Amino acid sequence: MSTGTPAGGIVVGIDGSDSAMYAARWAAAIARKLGEPLRLVHAHPGGPGDDDEPTRAVLDDAEAAVLDTETARQATGERIPVGELAIEKIPVAGRPANALSDLSASARMIVLGQTTTSELQSMFRRSDVVYVANHAVCPVVSWRSENGFQPPDGRPIVVGVDGTELSSSAIAESYILAAALEAPLVAVHTWVEQSTITYGEDSRFTDWTDFATFERAGMVESMSGWASRFPDVQVEHRVERGKPDIVLLQHSADAQLLVVGSHGRSAKSSAILGSTSQGLIHHSYCPVAICRTR
Repeated sequence: MSTGTPAGGIVVGIDGSDSAMYAARWAAAIARKLGEPLRLVHAHPGGPGDDDEPTRAVLDDAEAAVLDTETARQATGERIPVGELAIEKIPVAGRPANALSDLSASARMIVLGQTTTSELQSMFRRSDVVYVANHAVCPVVSWRSENGFQPPDGRPIVVGVDGTELSSSAIAESYILAAALEAPLVAVHTWVEQSTITYGEDSRFTDWTDFATFERAGMVESMSGWASRFPDVQVEHRVERGKPDIVLLQHSADAQLLVVGSHGRSAKSSAILGSTSQGLIHHSYCPVAICRTR
């Protein structure tokens, strides 16, 4: 069993839970599409060699779950994978959140099961998922589903676009994944009256059609560079009235993946500020990819 630091690859945090197993199976499909190795990581307290047998068992179970899924797909002729999936099992010592954050410096993506803490609880006791999402260098996916495990399919990938640098990394990641998964992309920009310079008591009687058209044009322009790199990706640009966390949450019900940007903060600060990305980590109906802007 390797104990070295992985270079590249889709890194999955494994803790033995059903959610982590689903995350590993989802990550395996993504790894195949991106041509990346799958690296299963289990962190345990103590020094090297401590708690080795339980760690080995957890990693072996995760590998078996991944291989069983892939074998079943090949047998039914569904999404027959191209090439072999390289799987590496990596035990590390220390707190899971810290270990995974360290590995993010060389990983292509980190995938985790869903958080078990509420937004309020995250203010007082650290959530590993929230911590890693706030500190990782690479994109972090929190696997979520309302209907059990669902592999990548024909549903759209939804990306939140706010017209600032915050969403630039999210736009890039959404195009790359949409192209790899051959999925349509839905770009969503939201607005509320209070965010406009013309906001006032009479704003509720204003016809906002021209404003929405202007905002849409700006969104298309901000995505034009990536659109030219991936001309085969079908993109729908949507400008919708409402708070971003609420609008994106609604879109997550019909999406296979939700991609948003984040500046990254401490777990406590993010919970207090109630950022969009943190809210979606706790409530989205589908997996959420958090892409930090450095």
